Amino acid sequence: MEREMYKKDRQLPLDKTKERFEKGHHGIISVNGDDGYPYGVPVNYVYLNDKIYIHSAKYGYKMEALEKNDKVCFTAILNSQILPEKFTAAFESVIAFGKAALVEDSAEKKAVLDTFIERFSPDFKENGQKFIAGAIGKTAIIRIDVESIKGKAYTDGAWK
Repeated sequence: MEREMYKKDRQLPLDKTKERFEKGHHGIISVNGDDGYPYGVPVNYVYLNDKIYIHSAKYGYKMEALEKNDKVCFTAILNSQILPEKFTAAFESVIAFGKAALVEDSAEKKAVLDTFIERFSPDFKENGQKFIAGAIGKTAIIRIDVESIKGKAYTDGAWK
């Protein structure tokens, strides 16, 4: 899916988009839900090798929806600050479209979980490895093969 951004002056170059997105940690995966309604779920993610990875339970509505349709949209707000005197907000965000698949390869799955520990719990690596060992069999890893990604920002000096 490729659409032109309405406010093109706010579009980030691809390298800056990827750089900012890689540092983020929360986003929303939107899947095609029941009766034509979209279903968006807040999740933790890592962006690795131009792919988005999410850890999940193996069962539930999100997983059922992905079995029926692998097309997804993923969004993340990386920074946000209300500018009340300007009646707007400063922000940095990313939106990506792609196809989701379950990671079946154990080496890829382990590498992704290691990345989660490295990025979000770097001071607890030893305990993180123990946690992975106990949870890896119960954890699904969803990989989004990104087909389109765009970043957008409006800071107006709110931060650097």
